[in-house]
Amino acid sequence: MNKPYNWDALDYAKSSSAQQIWARELIAKLNLQGNERVLDIGCGDGKITAEIANLVSDGSVVGIDNSEAMVQLAKTRYPISAFPNLQFHYADACQLPFEQEFTVIFSNAALHWIQDHLSVVQGISNSLQS
Repeated sequence: MNKPYNWDALDYAKSSSAQQIWARELIAKLNLQGNERVLDIGCGDGKITAEIANLVSDGSVVGIDNSEAMVQLAKTRYPISAFPNLQFHYADACQLPFEQEFTVIFSNAALHWIQDHLSVVQGISNSLQS
């Protein structure tokens, strides 16, 4: 298990514009059709995850992060009442609890924080639909 990070979620939200720019470039390359089921690993404050949710209006998005503060901020800023196809969960990327649930797995500016890449890759493989 990765050590949980105790980010200052509000500070991150204010200073993460570079990550958002990079994420938009990656998202554009996904060629989303609008009905995908997407997992966002390391969703942070949720702003990028919410952008993905807007692009898959007939699909759904799950954002996970191992910072409780980040997940709480994401849930507050992007409530299910406004984003019915979006969920946020506190979870460790090294122990993904999903089995063949997603058509797309996305991560931006998060994997470099993780030491055990093999566990993450195995979890991604298990989480993708075949």
